[in-house]
Amino acid sequence: MGDVTVSGDNADMTNSSLPFQRLRFDMTGTRHLFIRQDPDCALPGGGIPPVFAIWTVRRQCDVLPDEHSPEGFFRSVSHMLEQLASRLETERVGLRIYAAGSTQFLSDVVRVADGAGLSAGEVFLDVPLSPVCRVMCIHCDTMHENVTHGELTCHGCRAVLSVRTHFSRRIGAYMGVAETGMG
Repeated sequence: MGDVTVSGDNADMTNSSLPFQRLRFDMTGTRHLFIRQDPDCALPGGGIPPVFAIWTVRRQCDVLPDEHSPEGFFRSVSHMLEQLASRLETERVGLRIYAAGSTQFLSDVVRVADGAGLSAGEVFLDVPLSPVCRVMCIHCDTMHENVTHGELTCHGCRAVLSVRTHFSRRIGAYMGVAETGMG
């Protein structure tokens, strides 16, 4: 079993893969938010925009982020995603989001951004730090977290699944399909 290959092309976000690319600030935006799963994720390249904030997951963080500070630290990915969803409820046109982390983290960011109505030109995804991803069995709808290989046995229906490069933006997961009969 090989590693999962889930990188998409760099075209638009309407195809069935996530468009990973090296991050660069898009200066057409008026506000910029860089969210990262790990403090070691580097800032996007290019010139530094005048209005930008950095949100970082720092597991041992005991301070809640200050919405007026350009830098915020979060206890967990779920904590960050809750705050992102909340911020996007009141955000105006002009925000650019840049995300860096694992494939699973990036897919979560996309799901939140899509839910808030952001377009493909407003969300940029770095090349994943790791191929860890979420896979949904198309036969029984069981979700599998932290998948790193191109094949797995479904915890729900026991089918041997091949991980496809098709990413469902609505579900936030790649599709797992049984190559032969179920069971």
